Amino acid sequence: MKKFLVLGAALSMFLQTSYAGNPDRKGEAGALELNINGYARSAGFWDLNCAGVQGLEAERLNPAGVGYTQSTEINAAYTSWLTGSGVNIVQGGFSTRFKSNAVALSINSLNFGAIDKTTTASPEGGLGVFKPTFLNIGASFAKNFSLGSNKVMGDNLITGGVTLRLVSEIIGNVTATGFAFDAGLQYTTGKKENVHFGVSLRNVGTTMKFNGDNLAYVGVAEGGTYAVTYNKRTNTFELPTQLNMGVSYDLYLGKRIEIAPKKFTQFYRVTFLGQYSANAFGNDNWGLGAEFSLKEMFMIRAAYRFENGIFTGATTTTAYNGLAAGLTINVPFKKDHSGPNLALDYGFRMTALNTNFAHTHTVGLRVNLGGGDKVKVVGDKADAAPSAYDDKKAAPAETKKKGKKGKVTIEEMEEKDAAIDSLVKANKELKVKADNPVVKIDTVIKKEIVIKRDTIVVSLEKSDYKGGDIDTVTKGGKKALQFNDYEVLEFETGSAKIQTKSFNYLNYLVNIMKKNNGYHAIFEGHTDNVGDEDANQKLSQDRVDAVKDYFASKGISADKVTTRGFGSKKSKYKNDSAAGRAKNRRVEIYMEM
Repeated sequence: MKKFLVLGAALSMFLQTSYAGNPDRKGEAGALELNINGYARSAGFWDLNCAGVQGLEAERLNPAGVGYTQSTEINAAYTSWLTGSGVNIVQGGFSTRFKSNAVALSINSLNFGAIDKTTTASPEGGLGVFKPTFLNIGASFAKNFSLGSNKVMGDNLITGGVTLRLVSEIIGNVTATGFAFDAGLQYTTGKKENVHFGVSLRNVGTTMKFNGDNLAYVGVAEGGTYAVTYNKRTNTFELPTQLNMGVSYDLYLGKRIEIAPKKFTQFYRVTFLGQYSANAFGNDNWGLGAEFSLKEMFMIRAAYRFENGIFTGATTTTAYNGLAAGLTINVPFKKDHSGPNLALDYGFRMTALNTNFAHTHTVGLRVNLGGGDKVKVVGDKADAAPSAYDDKKAAPAETKKKGKKGKVTIEEMEEKDAAIDSLVKANKELKVKADNPVVKIDTVIKKEIVIKRDTIVVSLEKSDYKGGDIDTVTKGGKKALQFNDYEVLEFETGSAKIQTKSFNYLNYLVNIMKKNNGYHAIFEGHTDNVGDEDANQKLSQDRVDAVKDYFASKGISADKVTTRGFGSKKSKYKNDSAAGRAKNRRVEIYMEM
């Protein structure tokens, strides 16, 4: 499926090059309302954000972005188009997510108001009025695909989407109907998931032709005296095909906010974007934009879209001067941003000074019925936001209350962690040897620092891994050790092959089994919810079986190891973020005593 999407996008771009940027064909296409965006937030970018647009608004620019809908989004917007012309646009709909898929339904209505009827015989009017109505209804589908992860660039995610749109134009008793098809891809990478690429091919579809009673003409038959009705012939017209290619980059600044385990964002975000649009029936255009966000609650944005001849009245083909701006106020219902939120958007597109229009204004109301993960402030450093693949240095200690006022600083927590490390090192040097190699030290006093933490000391004759967080739990009615440092055990992407760097950790576990003949190991495999569930189930089972095979290669009898694969059925974290999905891809380790 991934190869099909990539191939389809490449083929679409190849085909589009034969039509793109041809101003000589201007006027040959109709249904230009398909290129009019009525959503307020993306209007403030002058539609230049096909790489980063998300949620319902994406169905108008790049349907792949619909795949980033968090839960269910409802959006309604009103546009005063070229204010003074009497034209307005009502646009809205909803999008909703299920697993790694999302669907959307939208409607766009372009209204011209009442227009006086005129003829060559009665140019002054007085013949009544007519009200043209342009309407299109779209249905979209989008799906997310994980392309794996690495320590250099973090998660790599590609999203594909399609939209099928019904186009209807009614002018009095004359109508034209057709169908338009949109397709798009978005690719996201970077440790902070902050690098975005997008491509969309829009308005590929059927030709349209006007038909209706008002095209009939009653006249006198040629060579006779009786009346006949003639039907006027009309030409077909094509849809305004368009290709968009864009890129955007998110720069995070300020205090870090934890939105998932070892996944961070920050108080401030500055997004830079650029896009090139090729129009099959007109001038190409390209532009740049930027957006500043404060805690994703207040956003301001501006963009400029340029096309050939835009600065000269004799050559310009648009009523605009290329400048757009906008703002968003997003109000979360919960302080931790984990619940629904309500947003008010405004978009402004400036018209040229040599026109009689008073710009274009768009206002919109967005409701998200489900928010992201709970946010948690963890530090003030603005230089880096660790990914889910960094070691414990990338996960700063959570700030904790100290009395009723002050807070424990990061430096104090790091000092205590350093003290714990020195104690572990001292314990290793003691070479504690006993029948039961697990020793608990409940309270240690050193340099007037009291540290209350269970420290597990294990003989390390065959491994230099020093051990991590271990709890004693009850599993299946039996007392067992639960190893909470399972993230150290890593596999090749999409494979059951154990990474070499995890061998020390497995040797550490094998050594515990050898020192405790009565122990029974249990390995439980889990995945995220991306992809086919049967494939996830098989992968989770293959991975725990691979760990069992490794134990067997080190002399641990197979009857002392139990494996279970659960696929994505027992997720610990939400699968709507890359960090949550990374934590869900795990092998949980238990040893019954």
